[in-house]
Amino acid sequence: MARLDRRILDLEQRIPPPPEDEAAARRKVLLRATLDELAALRASGAVHYRAGRRIEGEDIPLRILGPGYSREDVWELARRRVLERAAQEEIEYLSE
Repeated sequence: MARLDRRILDLEQRIPPPPEDEAAARRKVLLRATLDELAALRASGAVHYRAGRRIEGEDIPLRILGPGYSREDVWELARRRVLERAAQEEIEYLSE
């Protein structure tokens, strides 16, 4: 039975993955960029200490959204910033 499992595994590894269409690849890139932006927004509010002194973070969501923002607001801010950046890069690419 183990030989059969090895043969099946070997055959599965030989099958190439299905090709991604352009829309799926673009969605994957935008999703990754959104998660990176979300991480950057959350990290911007972190408090650090240097030489025993407290250093306040920039807190971009607080500065843009104001006090009392929710998680959904931060997600929407991350999405908006990624889409704006993608549109700007596309405009720059087309103008070259």
